[in-house]
Amino acid sequence: MLRTIVLLLILANLGFFAWSHGYLRAAGLGPATVGEPQRLRQQIHPERLTIAARTFVPDATDASAPDRRASTASIPAAPVSEASPAPAPIGSAPAAAASGAGTVKSPVCLQVGPYLTASSAVGTALHAAGFAPVEKQRPLPPQWMVLMGPYPDTDTLKRKLGELQRLGLKEGSYAAVPDRPRYMPGISLGVLSTEAAAQAQLAIVQAKGVSSAHVVQRNLDMQATTWVLDGLTKEQAANLHKLGTAALKGKTPEACPGR
Repeated sequence: MLRTIVLLLILANLGFFAWSHGYLRAAGLGPATVGEPQRLRQQIHPERLTIAARTFVPDATDASAPDRRASTASIPAAPVSEASPAPAPIGSAPAAAASGAGTVKSPVCLQVGPYLTASSAVGTALHAAGFAPVEKQRPLPPQWMVLMGPYPDTDTLKRKLGELQRLGLKEGSYAAVPDRPRYMPGISLGVLSTEAAAQAQLAIVQAKGVSSAHVVQRNLDMQATTWVLDGLTKEQAANLHKLGTAALKGKTPEACPGR
């Protein structure tokens, strides 16, 4: 009995499979065909269908933004017409503002220096020309110098220079100290980066007959001064260059580092 029931179920499944897949259409059996033509015939007033443009609602930042979006979304959008002007692209106004901002003249930063002894005179000249420079100082790195002097007057300095020439020291190996007021008037016989190197140079000149030389710290308590002029217009920068090296004590304006 059970075998008969199983056999009948198998036959029923096979029959349903054949009916649902259209294998029995030749015998007039099969499900109703629902294809694209049948779907079109089932439409009700398709000519009333219109395509509306989607309304873009920008995000709001206040608490009432969800209510406004809901009320705006409920308003049907008008159909797009070819005669209607195209809306301006989003972001066109900021782009125009950015392009206008690009025409703003960028300020210029220039600096003059460094100076060791002439910084005060240069600062006075810059203020007299209508500038507002900012004074920046930095300590000089340590250096050692083999020195003769300082002497009480320039006449003594000239006599000592003549003695060195008679001793046969190579021309250019000694010179009057030009920019260290602490040691002026004096004679430099070498500037070295370490004290040991300066002591070695001292031994060399002593061997040549120079008895009054000694080693000193060349940059002791000295600072290099640079005048910084930031926020200049191009016209002001041109006027700064027109001051010339005489007013700027041999220096020319340069761009500020990193600008």
